[in-house]
Amino acid sequence: MENLINSIGKERFRAEFSMYYASIIYLLILNRISFGFSREEMAFLMGQKENYIREMEELKIPIGSLEIMVHLNWVFNRRNVDISKFDNKISYPFEFTIWEEKGIRYYQMEYFINSVETMTFFHLMEEIRAENSTHATQNECERMAVEILLDKLIDMDYFKKYRTPLELWRYTEKYLAENIRVKSLMYELGMLVGKKGNAPLRKTKARSFGYRYITHK
Repeated sequence: MENLINSIGKERFRAEFSMYYASIIYLLILNRISFGFSREEMAFLMGQKENYIREMEELKIPIGSLEIMVHLNWVFNRRNVDISKFDNKISYPFEFTIWEEKGIRYYQMEYFINSVETMTFFHLMEEIRAENSTHATQNECERMAVEILLDKLIDMDYFKKYRTPLELWRYTEKYLAENIRVKSLMYELGMLVGKKGNAPLRKTKARSFGYRYITHK
């Protein structure tokens, strides 16, 4: 893969892969945007490090493995993450461009028909969310509710078993009976994770695709 950055801040990624693989990239970004997940929130729900989804979208991490596809299906609540009608046998040269303008992030995938002609495979846009004072107050109340719930779950020995971030987020929304930003859970859960004696929870990837949370023994 070739990564080019030009003078106006556009990152261009060039690689060869099939239309089938390009459809997975397209549906990954489309579903993430439609669910309202930032790249960091999506990585958290998959139990991965903060840059995991960004690197996946920038073609630095291969997507096609069965394990990754299964976890994407879980996060997207079993929505399709591939378009099976595309042939996976023939590869084409693709150029994927990502850039930001006036609070919008753009994603454009093109493939080369020949040495001089390209055709757009997809073009997507995502609003880069910014918090104002009203949102900050609402988010503070939401985080407080999540904090109280997590403390209650610890007292109930909920974390005596391994719990995935996705499982925790869905449980939190169900228990509180409202939509909860993934970022709120990320923040409050992070406050409870640390070394034994300093924090009640630890996270581990042992024998698991992603991080899971459990109480210290």
